This record gives sequence, structure tokens and C-alpha cells, in this order.
Amino acid sequence: MDSISAMHLQEKKSPRCSNYFHRSSVVDESCRTAMVNWLFQISDALSLNRETVGIAMSFLDRFLSSSTARSAKALDDRHQFQLAAITAYFIAVKIYEPVQLGVDMLVKLCRGFYEQSAILAMEKDILYSLEWRVSSPTALDFMRQILELLTLNEPSFVENSQRHMGNATSDVHFSTFAPSVVGAACVAISFRESNVSPSSGQLSFWEQICQELELNDSKEFFDVQQRLQSKSSHSKKLRNVGSALTTLSSRSSYINVGDARSPVSINVNV
Repeated sequence: MDSISAMHLQEKKSPRCSNYFHRSSVVDESCRTAMVNWLFQISDALSLNRETVGIAMSFLDRFLSSSTARSAKALDDRHQFQLAAITAYFIAVKIYEPVQLGVDMLVKLCRGFYEQSAILAMEKDILYSLEWRVSSPTALDFMRQILELLTLNEPSFVENSQRHMGNATSDVHFSTFAPSVVGAACVAISFRESNVSPSSGQLSFWEQICQELELNDSKEFFDVQQRLQSKSSHSKKLRNVGSALTTLSSRSSYINVGDARSPVSINVNV
């Protein structure tokens, strides 16, 4: 429980992210979702951990919530927004993955759309905006710690929690909540959805965790669960109409990953 307490204390000292898209007429939430999906594809192709994408998005959200001139520029230019997201992933891989993603490889993945110098310059700008604080606890950190404390290692339960975390990663709305709230909400929903029956000891630990994280009677905790539940139901509907997704994809206004006009799937020509 000491680790949860320490993480919660560190979280309180960190500024909250804002929904920075309110300050932009060029970049919107769909752009961020497109970047998350592309980075998931990159992670899969390179056999890297998908959870690193969540860490990268935490860096990106904190950067874009700052008031620096460079973050403002990234919200006014889709090319720069893409560059910021790609660079945030580069930083996350460098810190959290056992293998390194060289900047030269990143340039190749972007098919030369961005030069090494641009990526390295953006890296400095992001780290400066974050004040080099790259170890702040994320929602994923809280979820992992809670699962470990509760000794919940049932594969289906863990997978369900990770699925909810993936949905939270894709939606900027969740970045405006405390990471502890989002992490705990992913576990709480999994409790309701799974067939796992917690022991009395686990329930007691859960109550202690909720008390430590100040989740009892928390409107934020309730709101996050409601939104995650809604996204989960929507995802299930999409999985049930897989063939229709192919048709929808072909009609999408986003550029395909393989399109030479853009390294990712944001329509930068709009």
C-alpha cells in the first residue's frame, strides 16, 4: 500500500492535463485517435509493448496542455501534431522498452516525412515542457499496482482491465482526470464484468485502496466508469460488425498508413 500512497502523493503534485483541443481549430480528437491507432500498429510490427503507447500519450497530453510556444504550434499544424505524437512515442520507448528505437529507424517508419533533426528538436521541446519529469505515475501504473496488490492475475481479468485501459488511452477525455481515478476505474469495471469472485481479503484491500486514493463518493470515479462502460459497449458493437468496418474504413477521410502523403493516418492536406 505504501507504493500506492507514494504514487498518489506524486500525482497530486503534478498539474492536470486539459482538453487542449478547445484551443485548436485545426487538430481535433480524431487526429489523436488516429495517432494512437498508428502507434499501436507500430508497436505490434516492432514487437514492442502496446502499453508504451499509453505512456507516450501521457507525455503528449502533458506537452500539449502546457503553455509553451511549441505546443501551441503543434495544435495549429497537423504536421507538427503528428511529429509531437511520434516523438512522444520515441521518448517512451527509449525510457521504458528493453530495446532502443533509433531515430534513424523512426525516420524510416515515417518514410522520410520528418528528418532526424526535426525529431530530435521536438524531443528537446517536449522534455523541456515536461520539465524532464518523465516518471510521473500514469493511469497504467496505478492499474498495474492495484492488480498486483489485489493479486489479481486471472488472465481474463487482466486482459479486460487492459482493454479498458486501451480505450482510455484512445480518448483524450480521460487525460483530464487523475491517473489514479482512471487506473482504478479500469479495475472496478473489470470486477463487474468478469466471473472472478474476489476473496474477503481482496475486497478488504480494495476498500483500503479506494480510501487511500479518495475514491469513495468521488464523482470523477463514477464519471470515468460510466464513460469507459459506454466505450466498451460501443467497441463490442463494432466487433460484431467487422465486415462493415472495412466498408467504413474505405470511406474514411483519413489517409491510409500506406499513403505516401503522410506517415500516419491524419489528413494533413485539409
